[in-house]
Amino acid sequence: MTTPSTHLILLGAGGHATVLAETLQTAGASLLGLCAPRPPAPGLLTALLYLGDDETVEQHAPDTVQLVNGLGSTTGTTARDEIFQRFREAGYHFATVRHPSAIISPSAQTGEGLQALAGCLINSEARLGDNVLINSHAVVEHHCEIGDHCHIASGAVLCGDCRLEAGVHVGAGAVVKQGVRIGAGAVIAAGAVVIRDVPAHALVAGVPARIKRENLR
Repeated sequence: MTTPSTHLILLGAGGHATVLAETLQTAGASLLGLCAPRPPAPGLLTALLYLGDDETVEQHAPDTVQLVNGLGSTTGTTARDEIFQRFREAGYHFATVRHPSAIISPSAQTGEGLQALAGCLINSEARLGDNVLINSHAVVEHHCEIGDHCHIASGAVLCGDCRLEAGVHVGAGAVVKQGVRIGAGAVIAAGAVVIRDVPAHALVAGVPARIKRENLR
């Protein structure tokens, strides 16, 4: 399921963009094409019209298209954050992408450009900011607050009432204990088990998770 009202332009040509393109095509969305620094490698994305680099977006008036943020993130959300803010400041809007198997509570609040992928769960009274990516089979439990530009990677679990500030990356399979607070720009390594608060711009890893690096920028 998607919520575009106009033609869509996909930004990016990598793995995450491929997943989004397939999700959108399955839902019957109208994809005008994709923009990326170079044409996509052979695969599903080559079926889409390559429009050119990101500058090409500006050939389309903001009220005639919606954008889809096809940039993924493996160690941080900076690139996703920057492209979203760049085009929002230029007057463009980002479409919601929701896989048919994603479960979103009717009491949850979600922001612009949400991407809720296959099998994920966003539970009761969760609140999500703009440009948030909830990846395949990730779980956001009740009353969690997720800041702008966060990425909850595949299979990660946020237990109830967790608070994530802007730009947090939670790696695949990580678990965050109920009530934990995570500061802006922090990175939770894949498989980590977070049982205490994490400061801003820190990398934590392990079971239980411990700080491995500070002042990530």
